[in-house]
Amino acid sequence: MATYTGTEGADTLIGDGDTLYGFRDSLYGLGGNDTLYGRLASDFVLGGDGADRVDGGFQGDVLMGDDGNDTILGGSGVDTITGGAGADYIRAGTGDDIILIDDLADAASDQIDGGVGFDMLMLDYSAQATRVSFSAVDPAIGRTLPIGAVILGIEQFYVTGTDFADGMAGGRWTDIFLGGLGNDVLMGGGGSDQLDGEDGNDILEGGDGFDVLSGGAGADSARGGNGWDFLWGDEGADSLAGQAGNDTINGGDDADVIDGGEQDDTLSGDAGDDKLIGGNGDDILEGGLGADLIYAGAGNDTAMVEIGQGADQIDGAAGIDRLMVTGVTGNFIAEAPTVLGRLSDGTRFVGFEAYSITGTGAANGFRGHAGDDVLEGEGGNDTLGGMAGNDVLDGGIGVDLLDGGDGDDMLIAGSGGADTLRGGAGIDMVEIDRGDATAGLTFAFAGRTATLSDGTVISDAEIFDITTGSGHDKLTAGAALYVDFDAGAGNDILTGGAGADTLSGGAGNDTITGGDGDDIIRDAGGLNTINAGNGDDEVHVDVETVGSHNNAINAGAGNDEMYLAIIGVGVSANFRADGGAGIDLAWINRNDGTADMTFTLSANARLVNSGITLLNVERVHIETGSGNDRLTGGALDDELKAFAGNDVLSGLGGNDTLFGGDGADTLSGGDGNDVLWARDGLSDTFADTLDGGAGNDQLHINKGDTAAGGAGTDRVFVDFWEETAGVTFTFGTGTVNVNAATRFSGMESLVFEGSRGNDTVTGGALADRLEGNAGNDILRGGAGDDVLSDGAGADQLDGGAGNDSFTREEGAGRAVDRFVGGDGIDTLSFQGDITLSAIVDLADSSRNDGLAKGLILSGFEIVNGTDNDDDLRGGTAGERLYGGGADDTLDGRGGDDTLEGGAAGDLLTGGAGRDRFVFGDEATASGDQITDFVRGTDLIVIDRVGFGLAAGYQLSLVTGADPHTTAAGPQFLFETDTGRLWFDADGTGTDQEAGLVVTLTGVTALALSDLLLV
Repeated sequence: MATYTGTEGADTLIGDGDTLYGFRDSLYGLGGNDTLYGRLASDFVLGGDGADRVDGGFQGDVLMGDDGNDTILGGSGVDTITGGAGADYIRAGTGDDIILIDDLADAASDQIDGGVGFDMLMLDYSAQATRVSFSAVDPAIGRTLPIGAVILGIEQFYVTGTDFADGMAGGRWTDIFLGGLGNDVLMGGGGSDQLDGEDGNDILEGGDGFDVLSGGAGADSARGGNGWDFLWGDEGADSLAGQAGNDTINGGDDADVIDGGEQDDTLSGDAGDDKLIGGNGDDILEGGLGADLIYAGAGNDTAMVEIGQGADQIDGAAGIDRLMVTGVTGNFIAEAPTVLGRLSDGTRFVGFEAYSITGTGAANGFRGHAGDDVLEGEGGNDTLGGMAGNDVLDGGIGVDLLDGGDGDDMLIAGSGGADTLRGGAGIDMVEIDRGDATAGLTFAFAGRTATLSDGTVISDAEIFDITTGSGHDKLTAGAALYVDFDAGAGNDILTGGAGADTLSGGAGNDTITGGDGDDIIRDAGGLNTINAGNGDDEVHVDVETVGSHNNAINAGAGNDEMYLAIIGVGVSANFRADGGAGIDLAWINRNDGTADMTFTLSANARLVNSGITLLNVERVHIETGSGNDRLTGGALDDELKAFAGNDVLSGLGGNDTLFGGDGADTLSGGDGNDVLWARDGLSDTFADTLDGGAGNDQLHINKGDTAAGGAGTDRVFVDFWEETAGVTFTFGTGTVNVNAATRFSGMESLVFEGSRGNDTVTGGALADRLEGNAGNDILRGGAGDDVLSDGAGADQLDGGAGNDSFTREEGAGRAVDRFVGGDGIDTLSFQGDITLSAIVDLADSSRNDGLAKGLILSGFEIVNGTDNDDDLRGGTAGERLYGGGADDTLDGRGGDDTLEGGAAGDLLTGGAGRDRFVFGDEATASGDQITDFVRGTDLIVIDRVGFGLAAGYQLSLVTGADPHTTAAGPQFLFETDTGRLWFDADGTGTDQEAGLVVTLTGVTALALSDLLLV
């Protein structure tokens, strides 16, 4: 970050302190006719007195002309621009810019051009002594404002009104209107607008888009229009209508009239005697305080009532409607939809098919009806009856009676104990939480009944979820469909059934039997006996405390997984785990161990010095600690991790993963496609030996290691990232000496992470990846589709033959780098903690700047920009330029180019040749501009997937001065007077508004032949 300050004379100030990291510069011109250029980063530029030229350059800047007749150029990025006093010329450039007129009286001679992007002009009339009448203007046409300023390219307006009766009308995009005092009329038009009437009896109309309307004080009238709108009445007796879309409406104080209209609305009357009309759709209606009238209308609606807030009148009307009532004391009987019901506070209701009733601390009696009811007793000794339907009954505190009735019900026992739970017909579930109990509990589901030892009686249920506490519990599934038992601490006995059960023993000496089904069994330390039974089961036992721990595990038939962990220094345990029939996997975590451990997978295998014995296990994942370990896998896919120590790991058959960790390790993959890691940490001091064996293996080595690929197509990963001395070698399938202590042989491809010194590395015949790091590196890809990246230092990268990918890494100490693409279709990209823009010129490397500063390029066909404001320019051949995020400038120049701006508003120029302009995503299309589109030569390419177009969709285009959709479904609209191409995802539907895709400069006609769907 740097600050540059001029004098009272004519100064030229250029922000150049941001070349590496894009830190913000501050430029102050002071007096005189100054020239100020921010360049690369997000800068603050103030012209001062005099006729100044202010240019923000790249990225989002804050630009102020101050006094004098200034010229202000935003450049690319999202800029905030203020002209100040004087006759100013403002051209915002690309990006969604904000332009402020801070003195309306002084703006009579200003000329303002928003440029590319969705630009906003802010006007504040609050000091004006007369009413304001404002109407937005088409950005492509422009006009002279009443204050005298000439504007063009402004899509959005932020207007603050006066203390009088103002009138404001928005345009096609997002506008923000603040009415102020007086009875204002605010109309949003298209776009997602924000309208705030503030004081006075205002009229607000959102129009198209997702609008936010706030009436403020006074008796206001607000209509949302199309789109999903938010309406707030605030103070006063308001009339609020959502109309089309899924609207959210709040009446505020006083007696309001609220009409949701079409689709799924959320209506809240708040205070006052309100009238709520749901209309069509599945609505949520809440009257709030006051005696409210609620008519839900068509759709499956929900009406919400709190006892004591007022005597409401509620009609569910058509659909499957739900009445939610809270604070009910005493009895409640749900009525059929045709029967008028009453609540204790005088509320009347009719037309509801389902009920959600919540009680108080009293003894309540609730009865549902034929729908899916939710009955919650809260405190007291409650009686809840679900009747028909799939009900949820929750007794709460107290001794409760719950009767589900017909349907698939859920019955939740309260914390008081001694409840009676009757499931009734259907597949019913019982949930009991006794997690704070200290006495042991007994549960056994025999036949159709069960009695919990705390007095809870259960009948006619099929599924059980039971949590107990620290006592010695005995829980038996019996004939249950399936169970979830969590026994907590204590010496527990858990027995599953025929279903897929979950059984958790916790601490203590537990006996767990899974039974049939794919069960999940969890336990902790202690003297445990686990029989998983039939099915593909999971058994998890974690021992984390010092003590006597002996675990006998029999996984039974099926393809089971056993997770055995002894965690913590000084913690020990004995496991005898039998996988039984099937292909079984044992996960063993003993990475806190310090003794030397030995293991060879067999039908009866012992991990020596760990206390773990495995029987009938076919696959293992083993982690050992700091000893000198010898681990051998089997015929299938194993994972062996030894961490510290001089370890010997052998995968044998299967696709194995071996990790040596610290120490001088020997790793042998054996058959299969194996991954071997010699990794010894950031700074390697041990010599490892790796042998891939047969198969297509990946071998990761550091300094001092020796690796042999063996049969197959093998890849070696050479990591010298932390080494200070550079290396020189040429890759080949024979023996390659990286340096005196590091070598490999029998490899077919290379991944090299360079040292901090000067590396010279040449790849081979296949696809290699070479990364530079610090130092002056020379990296040559050779044949194949290689990936090359530079680092700090003056680097030379040559892709050679093949379609290669080059990456310029952002970093300090940038010197002059030379990238040669070579033969093939080669790509240039940028990465790192990117804060700068990329300025790339394939025809003139001296223009490269920002992330590309000092980069000499040749032989590139594709350039990918960043998420900042890039400037990418091609050469004489046909290139592909992709801008990425932010506001980019792309110029193909000669050849048949392909240009894709990406997200935000981009400026695209194809140049000579048959060019293609690609638009890949409707969501990120932000109104690009094509400066030189030639019909019959160039094409606009639409990505089918990115625009959400179904397979088989045929392009539909409507043209005209004011085109409108003509059919349901996706349509493109072209304005012949402005050259703008729009996309409407649902055509004549009202769910989505049209979005601007691109503006074609100087083009007054367009046909389907100018568009290509891919």
